[in-house]
Amino acid sequence: MFRLTGALTLAFTTALATGAHADRTLNYAYGFPPESDADLAAHTYAEALKEFSGGTLTMDVYPMSLLSFLETPDGIRDGMADIGWTVPAYAPALFPSTNMLAELNMQTLFAGRSHSLNLAYAGAMGEYVMLHCDSCQQEYKAHNQLYTGFAASPTYGLQCVEPVTTLDDLKGKRLRVAGAQWARWASAVGATSVSLPLNEIFEGLSQGVIDCVITSTPELTNMGLVDVVKAIEPDIPGGTFASNAMANVNLDVWRDLTEEDRLAMLKAAARYSADVTWRYEMADREGRETAKQAGIEILTADPALMEFTKDFAKSDAVDTIGPNYAEKYGLETAPEMVTEFLAVLEKWVGLTADIASAEELEQLYWNEVYAKLDPAGYGMD
Repeated sequence: MFRLTGALTLAFTTALATGAHADRTLNYAYGFPPESDADLAAHTYAEALKEFSGGTLTMDVYPMSLLSFLETPDGIRDGMADIGWTVPAYAPALFPSTNMLAELNMQTLFAGRSHSLNLAYAGAMGEYVMLHCDSCQQEYKAHNQLYTGFAASPTYGLQCVEPVTTLDDLKGKRLRVAGAQWARWASAVGATSVSLPLNEIFEGLSQGVIDCVITSTPELTNMGLVDVVKAIEPDIPGGTFASNAMANVNLDVWRDLTEEDRLAMLKAAARYSADVTWRYEMADREGRETAKQAGIEILTADPALMEFTKDFAKSDAVDTIGPNYAEKYGLETAPEMVTEFLAVLEKWVGLTADIASAEELEQLYWNEVYAKLDPAGYGMD
């Protein structure tokens, strides 16, 4: 008859007791191509996870392959990916709370500066969603995933085939927009908003289908717009694309991890959130330099246009965004959420004013957001 010796019995029972500590490889899916800023940051994420877990957790990354952005929410829910970059804007009915917060992005116009606003907006999104927004958390959990990472693009401005600096210049212009708030602004200034897929923007500008695109300066290079754009106004209409839940973890996977590994996941996510957002900030600076070298005019908006845009943004936040989400998605607390979030954003504008590196940003995100989460409880209810 087979018997376990004392040593084998001890080894066997120890393995059972610590089975959850066994080495594990998680897969991470995102819709960006290889060698993009997001992909480079994802490798930073993978390296950080291995470092912080002491090697018990590793990560395989799948850029633009395992799941598309549209497929990611359901793919995480169903376990096709352990972690994924969810874009809530692509699933508005699933994640209305996050989308409402992201739609307030033109409030960065009141920051008193034009640089590094994405660092502030990303931090505000992360803090509010992870620490203050029960409806945000419930929407993700209803889709079997947990929000653990945040990022925001550089400021969105006008990139046009001819100079545009005044309200009169904008009247009648056809603008490609990437969000409802920018579409409302386009209408308010007498322009027409146009919906075009990303891969058709270059052709749209070169063939006169659109006059301008509202986007961030890195797209001059990413989408080849440097060859067709003649002038940019990088600070109007303002705002940042912050509808990014770029480290959403399948809830079953999360709850199967040890508390120590969940802590490692949070530490890695803090580094990732900082790394990708800082890369976007650096890409913005490089994009402005690319424009100069290409002979593209870098314009400053007429004061009347800036004042009009600020007035629009202020009324849009209070009179339109909150009521729209309350009516369309039944988000009854929308007005209160708007007020609360704008206070958090104002704080983050100050916190990020002097950030000079990804490492400083990581420490700030950790201190202000991640360190306030309990790995024994976050996502476990």
